[in-house]
Amino acid sequence: MRHSRLAQASERNQDHHPGSGFTLLEVLVAISIFAIIGLSAHQMLGSVIATQVKVRTTNEAFTEVVRALGVIERDVSQLVYRSIRDEYGEPRPPMIIGGDEQIAMEFTRTGWNNPLGLPRSDLQRVLYRLNDDTLERVFWLVLDRAEDSEPVVQRLAHDVRDFRVQLIDPEDERVDLWPGFEDTSQFAPAGVEILLETGSMGTFTRIYSLVEATDGAGDVSGGEGPDENEADDEDSDSDDDSGSDDDPGEDDALDLASDSE
Repeated sequence: MRHSRLAQASERNQDHHPGSGFTLLEVLVAISIFAIIGLSAHQMLGSVIATQVKVRTTNEAFTEVVRALGVIERDVSQLVYRSIRDEYGEPRPPMIIGGDEQIAMEFTRTGWNNPLGLPRSDLQRVLYRLNDDTLERVFWLVLDRAEDSEPVVQRLAHDVRDFRVQLIDPEDERVDLWPGFEDTSQFAPAGVEILLETGSMGTFTRIYSLVEATDGAGDVSGGEGPDENEADDEDSDSDDDSGSDDDPGEDDALDLASDSE
């Protein structure tokens, strides 16, 4: 009697849940499909992340180079020929190109902003150098330095492989040393060529025009004032011109006097 009841209960359970559960083969197939989908999604996500990192790194490197070239252009465009004295009291020329591993370019510029109204000049001495793989801009708070004058270092660009500066003379010749051994006092450089090579962005070349500048006491780029003989000639010419203007008036007065007689 009991067995018949158990048999009837099992039959009712089978009627209510026909074919319930998954076979082992179905479970394995489902797991395999989910594994393939997960692996593909992981690889795709990794590729997207790597591409994003590379694009961000390239943009940062390009922005850094553009900013560095912009700073150089701003300084070069405001160059003035003003000599200084270093911390040892030795005079330094208005512009220095090469000649030292620590100096790629050094010069004096104007236009130094002073928003706080500090008691200082608007002239600034700047220096560009390549320190390991970093392009640095160095400036001082004073022009004529003392022994305790500390420089301020600004890091403009990283991963820099080469940084070269050449001056362009009026004959369109490149000069990588200034002042050189030759007499360069008779002319001022017409331009400056900057070569900046980075590991990620390649080589950038820029040419900036230099304007003839003065330090308030005359042109120090080699130009001379007018010759005294030329000035005397001009004075004599002006005297002759004034005398010739007076002669016709005197002749007219004599003619009128003779007519009246």
